[in-house]
Amino acid sequence: MNPENTHKRIQLNQNGSGKIEYCEGCDVVEMEMGPVSVRLQAQDLALFSTLIQEAEMHLRYHKLEKTKFEAGVIKVGEMH
Repeated sequence: MNPENTHKRIQLNQNGSGKIEYCEGCDVVEMEMGPVSVRLQAQDLALFSTLIQEAEMHLRYHKLEKTKFEAGVIKVGEMH
């Protein structure tokens, strides 16, 4: 955050996992998740959002494939 700017913080969203605020004076988005705080330039929020969404999608796919493998749906010879 820029000490020369006026810090007008706007809460963008909040849920059980944390909250996201925007500082207009600094053009910075701050995400608080428990004891962890992450700050990034507002212009990078969409890129970060895509990163999180794709990671969540890959995690779901991984869990699905693991469940199939453990259930014997996928045989060792069918794995790529």
